[in-house]
Order: sequence, then structure tokens, then C-alpha cells
Amino acid sequence: MKIIRKLACLTVMIAAGFAAFGMQTRAADLQAVMIPMPGFVVEQWALPRVMSVNRTAAVKNLAQEDAQAIGSVEAGQMVNAWGQTDNGWYFIECGNTLGYVRYEAAAFVDEAVLAQLEEQNRLAAKAAQEAAKAAQEAAEAAAREAARQAQIAAAAGNQPAVTAGVVFIGDSRMVTLKEHVEEAFGVCPAAVVAQSGSRYEWFHDSAIPQADRIIGKGSRVVINMGVNDLSDASKYAQDVNYWGAVWTQRGATVYYASVNPVWANSHNITQERVDLFNSTLRSQLIPQVIWLDSSSYLMQAGVHAVDGLHYKADTNLVLYHYYMTAIGAV
Repeated sequence: MKIIRKLACLTVMIAAGFAAFGMQTRAADLQAVMIPMPGFVVEQWALPRVMSVNRTAAVKNLAQEDAQAIGSVEAGQMVNAWGQTDNGWYFIECGNTLGYVRYEAAAFVDEAVLAQLEEQNRLAAKAAQEAAKAAQEAAEAAAREAARQAQIAAAAGNQPAVTAGVVFIGDSRMVTLKEHVEEAFGVCPAAVVAQSGSRYEWFHDSAIPQADRIIGKGSRVVINMGVNDLSDASKYAQDVNYWGAVWTQRGATVYYASVNPVWANSHNITQERVDLFNSTLRSQLIPQVIWLDSSSYLMQAGVHAVDGLHYKADTNLVLYHYYMTAIGAV
């Protein structure tokens, strides 16, 4: 009897070893050994078979109704079976040990169903990973936005000592507009931050810091940039959205005036590219930044151009009047 019990324990240890490595098999792969136990014989398999529990049942330490219960299985649970007895019990995994459950409590899962369950588990695991990744990304995005809003609030608190009523920011087109306004009226009422040939880098590095020193409560800011780098709409949107939020919190009103019409020129600047820049930029601006469609206005009013990019005095004065009227400065 002691020898029989030692053989049974050894077989249980071998089976547990297979289970520890997560080994599964199909029915055709099974090899069995017969192990006599007191009152019954166990057909012990080398590898487990997957079973589905169809009703809640006790797991016993021996294949006998009056044996000690070492656990239980629940309906719907999947378990690994390592054998069966000649008296109506399956030899199954139960937690970290092995025990016996009645035949009526479980049924073998066929290969098609098992494959389907494995695929469902794989998809569920993948979905869980994706959901966790999405949640992490959302939390990180929320943290970045919170930090950004804190930066905006801090910058907005820097109210300038001297505040300009109207601020124009632009490139050479704004330079010539200022010159023509001064020629016509003797002075340009707006504070103009502009440089000929300027691109996004100048806007980011020089124009914004310079304008920030004079933009405060009651300021009206008109930005008209992009004709020299029409592929950088998203870069402009990023800066304008940030500083638009800052200046709006200070009490200013911020406008972005569309890049205005072009004609034949030596810089490969086409109206098609201008229209694409305008539509791209407008779609990315925050609601606090008000869009001025000066391009459509000039198309209707008519344009007198100098070189395909710059306008004659009469057109610049029309454009200036449009800006001042649109922002309520006249």
C-alpha cells in the first residue's frame, strides 16, 4: 500500500510539473498510466485536457463521496483534468493542488471550442492592454494640458505697464501697410510688430516676445503671417493658440487675419497654397482666436498689386480700414 501511495504522489508531482509550464494538449496526444488506489483506479494522463464545469461541485482528496473536500469548482469555470477514475470521477487541478470531482460536474471542451475560447481570451487581453494604454495616454495628456493651463495662467498674470490699444503683427505686407497708412494719415494708430521676409521662426522668437510686452487689457491684436512659409500652418496654430489664450485671459481680443491674395510672382507662392494654408490654420485655431477673412474681402473689393505679393497704397488702405472696422477700432 505504501508503494502504491508513493507512485500516486510521484504521478501527481509530474502532472503538477506539466501544469506549472502551462502545457496543454489535444486528446490524440494523451498517453495514460493506470495507478491503483484504495477502492478505485486512476487513469493518469501525461498532459492535461481542458474541461468546462457545468455545475458547482466539491473537489475531494479521494474519488469517494465521503472523502475530505479540499475545494470546489464553479459553473462556467475552466479547469485542467489530469485523468479519470474507474468509479466516476475526474482528476483535476484545484488551486495549487490536485483532487477529484464527479463526472457530472464537468465536460471536455472540444478542439474547436477550445480554439475559440483561446482566441476570445487573446482578443480580451489585447483589448485590455489597449484600454490600459489609452487610459495612460489620456492621463498623460490631461497632465500636460493641466501644466499648459497653469503656464497660460501664470503668463496671463504679467499685465504690461504700458498697454497698446491695437497691435498688428506681420511680415513685409504689414510693413508696407504701415508705411501707406502713415503716408495717408501722418501716423499709424496701431502698434506694428513686423519685419520684411519674416517667417515662423521670427514670429516665435522675436515678434511674440516683443508684442507680449504691450498686449494687455483692452488690446486688440491682429496677426497676419504665413505668406513666406505656407507649409507651416500647424506651427503658427500652436503658438497662436497658446498666446491667444494668454492674451485673452489678460483681457485682450486676438484675431488672425487670413493670408491675402497673391498673383504671379517669382517665389512660387500660389493662390492654391495660400487657400490651403488659410483653411488648415483656421481649422486648428482655438475659439478665443477670431478669424478675419480678409482674403475674401479683398477678392470682392479688388486688388492692385505691385509684384504679385505686395499691394499698392489704395489696396493697403482698403485692407487697413477692413481690419480696423472688423475689430471695432473705428
